[in-house]
Amino acid sequence: MTAEALDAATSAYRVGYESTSQFSREYARMFGNPPARDVSLLKQSKNWQTM
Repeated sequence: MTAEALDAATSAYRVGYESTSQFSREYARMFGNPPARDVSLLKQSKNWQTM
């Protein structure tokens, strides 16, 4: 999602989900955070590394 600057809805549809909320729930169950939180954390981490 971060490499192509995709939001959760676009990512969900690309991988075959019809429901964005279902994608977000399953993503959070698998990875521990909702997709938006992971994207935010990754962006912060990248900004921190480039400072």
